[in-house]
Amino acid sequence: MSQIITMIDDISFQTNLLALNAGVEAARAGEAGRGFAGGASEVRGLAQRSSDAAREIKELVTGSADQVNHGVELVRRSGSALSEFAVQVDEIAGLMTSVAQAADDQAHSVTEINVGVGQLDTVTQQNAAMVQQTTVAIHELRQQSLDLAEVLADFRTGDNSGGTRAADLQDRHVA
Repeated sequence: MSQIITMIDDISFQTNLLALNAGVEAARAGEAGRGFAGGASEVRGLAQRSSDAAREIKELVTGSADQVNHGVELVRRSGSALSEFAVQVDEIAGLMTSVAQAADDQAHSVTEINVGVGQLDTVTQQNAAMVQQTTVAIHELRQQSLDLAEVLADFRTGDNSGGTRAADLQDRHVA
């Protein structure tokens, strides 16, 4: 693009020189070259406008190139920021995986605790049933002891001390 603009500028410069030379030659020709001098002046103006336009185009292209370079820099920075963002998202995903694993481990532990509590409840119920059975057995043994004490109270040996012992035994069981 820059080469084309330079070529247009060179053509304008050459055309301007040719028009200037044509104007000088027309002035030498005098009255006969007057029409030719007007045409040369128009060509010279056209060459000047072409040169100005080429300069403006060059400035616009230079400005556009600067803006493109600035845009490229912004895109590069955006890419860098997006890369950093992606790294942070990966880190967050890793943390979320760790949290999910910890939650799963805790859920497994809670399940194990629930199983243990259930087993403790079963054992506690079994113990309560055994205590109840033991209490019934104790009452039955007490009653049997009292019955035995009565039977022994009736049993007498040759001396009277046996009856006293059976009564003492019965008093001890009642208490």
